[in-house]
Amino acid sequence: MLTVVLAALIAATPVYAQTTGTAGDATPRPKVPAPTRQGLYFKPDAGIVYQSGDFRLTAWGFAERLIDPDGPDTFRRVRQGAEIDLPRIGDHLRIAGVYEIDLTDTNAFGINPGPAGPLNSHDFENLFISLQDADDPAKFRLLFGHNTSILSRDDNLSSGNLPTINRSLILEEHGSTNTFGAQLGVQVQKMLSPKVTLLGSIGDNRGGLNAQQVKFSFGRAVAAKIVLTPISDDKGGRKLTAGFAVDRTTDIHDRTFNLATAVALAQIGGVAATGTKTSGEADIAYTFPIAGHPATIEAEGIVSRFSESRSDVYGGYVMGQLSLFDAPRTGDLDLFVRYDLVSLGAAQIARRATQQAIRTGFNYNLPYANKLASLHVEYGHSRVAGPVAIVTDRRNVDEVRVGFRVSLQQYARH
Repeated sequence: MLTVVLAALIAATPVYAQTTGTAGDATPRPKVPAPTRQGLYFKPDAGIVYQSGDFRLTAWGFAERLIDPDGPDTFRRVRQGAEIDLPRIGDHLRIAGVYEIDLTDTNAFGINPGPAGPLNSHDFENLFISLQDADDPAKFRLLFGHNTSILSRDDNLSSGNLPTINRSLILEEHGSTNTFGAQLGVQVQKMLSPKVTLLGSIGDNRGGLNAQQVKFSFGRAVAAKIVLTPISDDKGGRKLTAGFAVDRTTDIHDRTFNLATAVALAQIGGVAATGTKTSGEADIAYTFPIAGHPATIEAEGIVSRFSESRSDVYGGYVMGQLSLFDAPRTGDLDLFVRYDLVSLGAAQIARRATQQAIRTGFNYNLPYANKLASLHVEYGHSRVAGPVAIVTDRRNVDEVRVGFRVSLQQYARH
């Protein structure tokens, strides 16, 4: 079915007319794009840009160091990536290539303990080629390669703009079954209008290039999503987005769905998760002003069933953020509070396990740093209850982390 959807999306891409030269010259010539800044320059919301004619190279990177009061400090993420935009084909399309590497699992630069030696395939978070809208890939992009899942708007963290240290528990814990996250395959995104965007993907979700043994089988993971933006008022500071997605991934072996604490992701339980996974996801986010300060309320819910292990999980989160002040001399301070809930069970186990977490803290974009350096402080309280067949550690857990982030892209939270 998704094949038909993909074909329809591609067919729905407008066929842009090409302009011709002088009268009598029948050779089609692409429309000349509007003049853009040339040469090498820094663009805070994108990174380092090199522009030569219609060729563009955009490079970004960020690093976040976590400080643990009770243990060793670590880097949460150290990523570097780039997009290479080739000169356009016709008026509105171009071919592009994207790569992104994550250095937190290698000691190539003495970052964290990990495998010695140079970079390898396990370090890639993104590696693909695409046919996309020449001016705005959000309008249309068809890609092939190693790319992140479309099920969550937080899943692709190239910018590092994540208000909390980790994503929601329900998303982080799904990663333990290799059913979310990077995969190999084809993905398409098409904006039908400013209010409606469709996405679809067909691939092999075994962790993509990050799997220990990469075995590509096209079609093992199929997903589709619709994103609605009924409100988008830049002047009024209001925006409402909602997404609805489905995912079906087959042939999952030797995997467990692990329960973990909110901040340190320490394992506290789990059940087998094998067979075919069928998931449904919904998310919503609303940004609006409070006394002239931007605020955001967002929520997400996911339910998944695993056929062979006869296990299932559902859960989600709700989070509120509020900017207290934002000025070059004082910096940008944002408070957040978040509640997570996960319920995990299996047919052969009489009772279910329930996990809850409360997370709160602040993000502070430092003064005069133009939102390129920020401080993050987070407290998390996790608790879990359920049968011993699922829950291996039923202690209430309190965790505190301090993070320092530097980036070539501005850290925007609303």
